[in-house]
Amino acid sequence: MNQNNGRFAGPFVMLFSAAIFGFFGFSRDWSAPFPDGKVVLFMVVLGWTLKISAVLFLVSGVVSFVKPIVGHLLYALTGVAAAGLFVVVVVMDVTDTVHMVMPYGWAVLLFFAVWNGYGSWLSLRSILGSREHVGDLGGGPEAAGGQ
Repeated sequence: MNQNNGRFAGPFVMLFSAAIFGFFGFSRDWSAPFPDGKVVLFMVVLGWTLKISAVLFLVSGVVSFVKPIVGHLLYALTGVAAAGLFVVVVVMDVTDTVHMVMPYGWAVLLFFAVWNGYGSWLSLRSILGSREHVGDLGGGPEAAGGQ
């Protein structure tokens, strides 16, 4: 099978995503209290989403060198989950009028959620809809069409 057939992100894109998410996730303490002494749940959720996504993107990049379709599947699933959690964080941020991190920061996060979520969703649909890769996901020859 071709390492990257043009429909999916390559391993280096996955590693770049890991670096970006890792930089923002690990570069600050997302659970640090605000000046009023409160730890804000949406900030904690955002921090852990970035950290866990960074690790999973790194794993998917490494795995895709050996088992490309498995790496792509993990990358797409992680992207969809991260996008969903970004939307949750946006809703929590917009409804919390006291703890504003940056004005309109929710709009930037929503943009990334839609952008990454859409790309990940298309990749996931393409992977799961492609019968040629069923055997690469662990199914035998009969799962790939009996050939």
